[in-house]
Amino acid sequence: MRLRKNRRRKWTEEERQKLKILFEKFSGDIDKTAKELRRGERSVRMNLFFMGLIREDEVDRANRNT
Repeated sequence: MRLRKNRRRKWTEEERQKLKILFEKFSGDIDKTAKELRRGERSVRMNLFFMGLIREDEVDRANRNT
């Protein structure tokens, strides 16, 4: 069984800062960023959108491919 430590937890300001750093470190790879933060990909995409780092049409991009 896979551990979901951060599921349904509020994002802290420190986590948002780390998100921004990791997003830049992984050259925009949201999947790697989500795994590193142990957060869901959708949650990571939403936060990146609210931070102005991705466009609105990129938020649901993963859902369209499935």
